[in-house]
Amino acid sequence: MNTVRAVLLASAVATSAFAGAAAQEAAPSAEALAAARDLVAILSGDLIQDMLSKVNAQAWPKIEQGLRVQHPDLDAATTAELRAEFENYLRRSMTEAMADAPGIYARHLTVQEMHDVEVFYRTPTGAKTLKVMPQITGEVMANMGPRIQAIMQSMNASFADILKKHGYN
Repeated sequence: MNTVRAVLLASAVATSAFAGAAAQEAAPSAEALAAARDLVAILSGDLIQDMLSKVNAQAWPKIEQGLRVQHPDLDAATTAELRAEFENYLRRSMTEAMADAPGIYARHLTVQEMHDVEVFYRTPTGAKTLKVMPQITGEVMANMGPRIQAIMQSMNASFADILKKHGYN
């Protein structure tokens, strides 16, 4: 268990360092932010609703199952209210995350590159990519969950072996 805490702490420190470095970069120009907002508008069209429905479809059954284990007599009205609250949290979270997107795009792409990407997304292939990307992303993320859990278990065992080898218990 201490090994898991150490891994989580190391991850938090690494994430903080990365976030701090990103925050120290120069602020994007007004032109870059405008181009980024235009690009994000295209990218996020139905993205939030699509992602919301896919995440909800994947996550809610597991959440509901956990709730029913804790509360076997959970009634339909309460379940519906809990699901609505879950959806509201997801929607707010995704909307807030997308609010940061223009600044992030503007830090990583030039104005010309954002215009080029925007032109691509207006083509039939680009439009299809926008339409299927939430499904693709959902499938990739669904496949990652079990792998991440297995990796964490394996890494925890390896860390424990190394620590034991060096006299740490």
